[in-house]
Amino acid sequence: MLKLNYTDYGLFLEQLTASLDAVATQRVMLAVHVGEPLHLQPIQASFLLPIKLPGIRQLKGLLRKNAADTIALTSVDDEFVEVSLKGTWIANSSNAESGTFITALAPESEMLIYELWQVTQRQTAYFM
Repeated sequence: MLKLNYTDYGLFLEQLTASLDAVATQRVMLAVHVGEPLHLQPIQASFLLPIKLPGIRQLKGLLRKNAADTIALTSVDDEFVEVSLKGTWIANSSNAESGTFITALAPESEMLIYELWQVTQRQTAYFM
């Protein structure tokens, strides 16, 4: 499962071994116990990756094989590709800008997306 946390400080992606149901249930129970509102909604989340990143071609191949209905890649320009994922948005309200997006994909797709994300984070850290 992939978990994308949208915060005031940016986007953070994690790969988890827990199931989608387990994470959603845990979040609902937390909201109940602390008395906070909770909003869950099926949506699509997106983020950008450099188009020349090693592994983008491999990701395109995986999509042709088994994930075309859950993942979409769209060229944004000569430098970036947008990765769009279908999943569930979890936040305090329907119009919250901060929250968590969760999705379950084929294991090889999850691993590759997570690895590509990690590479971009290391590259960004070097340029700051």
